[in-house]
Amino acid sequence: MIVAAAIFTAVVAGAYALFDGSRRLAARAEARAELLQTARAALRAIETDLRGAVMSGTAYDTGFIGTDGGSEKEPLDVLDFVSVASPSAEASMDGYKDATKARRSDLSKISYWIEKDELKPAHGLVRERLGTMLPPESRTRREEDVEAVSTDVVGLNLRYYDGQWRDAWNSQQSRTMPRAVEATVRVRRGEEIEAHTARFYLPVAAETPEATPP
Repeated sequence: MIVAAAIFTAVVAGAYALFDGSRRLAARAEARAELLQTARAALRAIETDLRGAVMSGTAYDTGFIGTDGGSEKEPLDVLDFVSVASPSAEASMDGYKDATKARRSDLSKISYWIEKDELKPAHGLVRERLGTMLPPESRTRREEDVEAVSTDVVGLNLRYYDGQWRDAWNSQQSRTMPRAVEATVRVRRGEEIEAHTARFYLPVAAETPEATPP
């Protein structure tokens, strides 16, 4: 009986260890899947806006500005640009000026940054969209215009390509847009932080058209 009891105890202990190990593995896999889903959703939001990035050449155009911020361990880049709603990837460069004029009412000022203040309604990776284009000097930031893309994204690093990768971009100086943008989001899930990267081609990456009256 003693031997049988010992064998039974060993079998039960082994079965519990196997069950506990499987449970932990499943929990890690679930957490990994949620983290990956968060990263993909954040990168998809950035890509959608970047696909419509334009330089309208009007007085309301603030340009395509990518500011390098934070540190290598905690990147806090900021991106500001003008985007067209529902852009057409097939639009030819020859029709760029006409398309921009025709759809000026669809232009929006888009901004992405990391809001570290968790007391604010929108924090983490946030996005500001200003549907009404106003002169830069008359713009003020309102909390109702800012939405949280993901509260789990704690870092944003951006690079810009024009033949070589750059950490910052200022179209007001270069008079051009980058050909592609590389976005890296750092996602936090519990104590774990993981970086995910994607690169996006900008369909419209031309010189600024001649300024036209609003």
